[in-house]
Amino acid sequence: MKTTNCLARRSAVLSASMLAAVAAASFMLPAGARAAGTAGADTAASDTLEVVMVTERQMVADWKAVVEAVDDPLERIVTGLDHAEARCADQPEFVRLLLDLYTVSLSSPALRVRCARLRTHLVDEVEIEVRQVLGRLPAYSLVAPRELAGAILSAIDGIALSVLVVQQPAAAPFRALKVLLLSLVVTAYVTAGQEPPIARLGEMLSRHP
Repeated sequence: MKTTNCLARRSAVLSASMLAAVAAASFMLPAGARAAGTAGADTAASDTLEVVMVTERQMVADWKAVVEAVDDPLERIVTGLDHAEARCADQPEFVRLLLDLYTVSLSSPALRVRCARLRTHLVDEVEIEVRQVLGRLPAYSLVAPRELAGAILSAIDGIALSVLVVQQPAAAPFRALKVLLLSLVVTAYVTAGQEPPIARLGEMLSRHP
């Protein structure tokens, strides 16, 4: 609850600063006020990024703890996505902060570099898990692990953003993402000349609606 409240407060501060920056950039204000508004948004964004980085490290640690307890590669895929879905439901403030930060960074080269580093770190963590899963399948993926990790993270971010905007549960899009990723398992078995575990994949999806 403490983390949630902190993220909510930080989101409100950053949103207010963004509005001030937009007003400043509209040239409706004197030059001094425009500079102050832009500087205020950059300062708020920089402070917010520090909060996001701390929260992100904790979230990654929690996710790793969940999947490390699962040896089966198919179960790891589903378990990891279930955890991401729960994060979207439990911490929408974190998603909102990321969205706001990325928006501000488009007008701040220095902040954009820091946001890019944050995202690169997240892709690094997902890539480690992707390699763990792919290494346990009968054949490797046709897609490079790094590219697959980036696509997975982008898909999760997109779902999280969509949930915020349309105010609908994330279950359906996450189920679709599970199907897409489990299709890589089918491809791996076919590539290795083995029969894919279709029945088991269906049973897994029924257990994780």
